[in-house]
Formats: sequence, structure tokens, C-alpha cells
Amino acid sequence: MTAPHPTAAVLPDRWFRTRPDSSVHDRPRLLTRSLIDAADLDDRIAFYERLLAVPADLRMPIPDFGGLELAAVGNLLLIASVRPFTPIQQRTAYSLIVPSLTAQLETVRSAGGTVLEPPEDILPGARARVRYPDDAVAELVEHRPRPGETPAPSRTASPDGGSRPAPRLLVRRQVPRADFHDAVALYEKVLETSARPHAGPSGQDLDVAVIGNLLLVGKDARDPAADAATAVALLTPDPRQLVEASAPTGSTALIQLPDGGLAEVWDSTALGL
Repeated sequence: MTAPHPTAAVLPDRWFRTRPDSSVHDRPRLLTRSLIDAADLDDRIAFYERLLAVPADLRMPIPDFGGLELAAVGNLLLIASVRPFTPIQQRTAYSLIVPSLTAQLETVRSAGGTVLEPPEDILPGARARVRYPDDAVAELVEHRPRPGETPAPSRTASPDGGSRPAPRLLVRRQVPRADFHDAVALYEKVLETSARPHAGPSGQDLDVAVIGNLLLVGKDARDPAADAATAVALLTPDPRQLVEASAPTGSTALIQLPDGGLAEVWDSTALGL
């Protein structure tokens, strides 16, 4: 999708993207979202760089779009604002950086999804908001370079101060077990990648699949409030490094994140990852 760039000024001291043109991506990049106060952004970037042992790969002040400032660390998109977030921003489960917004919208429609907000031009490129057939809301963003913008060099992540293995952050989605196979097919289509099914943790009656950056869990017992709060999974070969002070839930555990949400810690070795 080609369109004129919005004319609002970019703040060059805080704007960088290691991959400013998403057309080179081979498939959509799925990110979980954390809505935070603008005053907390620097601290949160540093926290997740230490936790995940990877540097932020984009930071974008967007003054013409509600005063937002975005940063991505691993598979997490930090969305900072000086204003209260709108209901639709709060309901949006994921952001996807897509190679082509037009093509991705066609994929969503063919999968039975609906477009909630049509394409519009923003400083990074263009965006739209959709609802998938499973009722999850996603924001789709197509990145295109601004005039004169080149890929920013990779930065160095903040050290974690120890020798523990770095966890991998995945977007977590839980569905009823009866809907699990339909959900796998849906996310294989919209994420344009094949699922990797795995046995669930010992002693837990659930289905598990990894689809790109998504950990999909099929489970009969559901708590909608808990499901909404647990949008992140951390995979590590040594869960004890993360969960010493957490409440165990079978062979997985929950830890509190700085934004108040929960992360479910999984043994990556047991999942074969």
C-alpha cells in the first residue's frame, strides 16, 4: 500500500527502526501489547531488554496519533501515552507488523474476520484494526521508510546481571478445547506459518501449539478475567530462575509483570523448543 506520509514532525532523538520497511518480512510479525503511561516507557524498555536479553528494535513517537510513543522489545510492543487509553485500544489483543496491509486485510476477510477501522496513513506507514472470527481484536500496521530513513543499527540490550538463560516471550491465547483446532487453522492462516503442536504439561488437561510468535492453549476450564490478564508466555529451559516467588499452577507458573499483567512461565525443554 503506497500513500503520502503524514506531515507531522518526527522526533529524531527518539525515532529508530532496525527494519523500517515491513515489505521485506516473509510473514506478519505478531506482537503482544502493553499499554503504559508515557513516563514509564524508558524504565519498561530497560526492564524487558534485561529480561529477554535482546535490544529494542524500534521506538517511534507518533505525535499526530493521540500523542503515542511505541517501542518493541522482542515480541512485545510497549504503547505509551500521556492520555487515558480508549476502550478499543484496551480491547485490542495484538499488533501485527505486516508486509502488505492490503494483502493482510484480504486474508482476514477470507478467514471470516471483519475490518473495524479501515486503513489510514500514520507516521510509520499505514494501519487498520480488525476482529478475527474468534473475537480477538488486532491492529495491523504496514511499515514504510520515511523520506531519507535508513535502517537503524542494532543496539545493545541492557545486561541482566546474571548467567541465566534468557526467556523467549510469546503472545499467549487461550481458547476452549472444543475450538482449539479451528483456532489453529485461523492463526496458521493470518500469521502465514504452520503450527507446531506440543504435548501439554504433565498433569494438565490441555492442548498446546506454537504458531510463529503465538502460544495457543486449548483448555476447558476458563476464567475470562484471568485469560485477559495472562496475554504473555515466557519460555525458558530453567523456569525456576523466574518463578521462585510465584504461585505455581501445575507445571507452569504465573509471574507479575510491571504493567500489572501476568506472564505464564513454560518449560521450553518440555515443549521441545
